Amino acid sequence: MSTVAIGQFSAGEDKTANLREIEHLAQTAAENEAKILFLPEYSMYYAKMNARSKNIEAAERCDGAFIIALGELCRRYGLWIAAGMYERTDGLPYNTIAVLDDRGSLRGTHRKNRLYDAFGYRESDECRAGDRPFLPIETPAGKLGIITCFELRFPALAAEQKARGAETLFVPAGWVQGENKLLHWRTLLCARAIENGLTVLGADQYAPGKFVGHSMAFQPDGTALGELGEEQDLLIVKIN
Repeated sequence: MSTVAIGQFSAGEDKTANLREIEHLAQTAAENEAKILFLPEYSMYYAKMNARSKNIEAAERCDGAFIIALGELCRRYGLWIAAGMYERTDGLPYNTIAVLDDRGSLRGTHRKNRLYDAFGYRESDECRAGDRPFLPIETPAGKLGIITCFELRFPALAAEQKARGAETLFVPAGWVQGENKLLHWRTLLCARAIENGLTVLGADQYAPGKFVGHSMAFQPDGTALGELGEEQDLLIVKIN
């Protein structure tokens, strides 16, 4: 049995403020004896307007200031952290999830493959797509697979993580509000758990009028382990 934490907050354009929120969540996770903290997509930075130009400017390498700061938190609180960032390239950045261990070492990254070009939005205008699936890694939450946000809508991507050995599936997100979108989020997380026999952990941003929040976790049989509401909060769950 392992204790894990799912953090939910609203990231903005102030990276320092975002890191303060992450530190608070990390401290609280450690106080609750969690071994790993799962954070949403865009944890490093989120621009509400002019995302294309701002993302390019804000993006960092995976050895940059954001990862260094996360590593310090990992060491200080003795826990792994998985969090979303924009990864710098020579053009549009990748929408990347970074996983660091409790020594602050970067253990893996997932560059979102399927961008959110749907429901009238074009994520491909503001970041570039990755070209390969995540290779699951051993963590305190078991062998961890990752798919990001919109990728939850493609059953084959979760199945591929299972086929590559994942025991727990992490789904970081900025799940946009809209008609029945919370229903979609909850249903698809549960479905991916049931159809693959995986523990599924969904960490979502919450922002009024933008992201639904409701970070949640499901056992492999679809039993809910817990669900947050519409606020900054931390969900502590125990998984096998």
